[in-house]
Amino acid sequence: MKAILLFIALTAAAFAGPPENATKHMVPFPVICTPTMTEMMAALTLDYAVHISMTFEETPTTGVVIVQNPNTHTAAILHLTTERTCLVFSGLNMQLFVRPEGMAEPEVDILDQGQDT
Repeated sequence: MKAILLFIALTAAAFAGPPENATKHMVPFPVICTPTMTEMMAALTLDYAVHISMTFEETPTTGVVIVQNPNTHTAAILHLTTERTCLVFSGLNMQLFVRPEGMAEPEVDILDQGQDT
């Protein structure tokens, strides 16, 4: 699960493009979709989620939602569009990470990288 979250964080936030040694892969895997987020969340609350822990926009009309249940250490990643909500990944043994106190701020602002002015 940590690798999945790291992958999403690195690929979704990289506005400047991929690293020089990156390669593009199409990875086919099944997803479960419902017409609305309400239906998906109703099903997930039975197994994986009790609240939304993080959201971010992929584009102006698509996004990602990460839900979790800290009591059972389960989590799930949803992909949302205007037409559907899909369960992309779900898993066990969720771990949360907090920025260590005193850790230096990043020296590079990824939001300022590679944007046209």
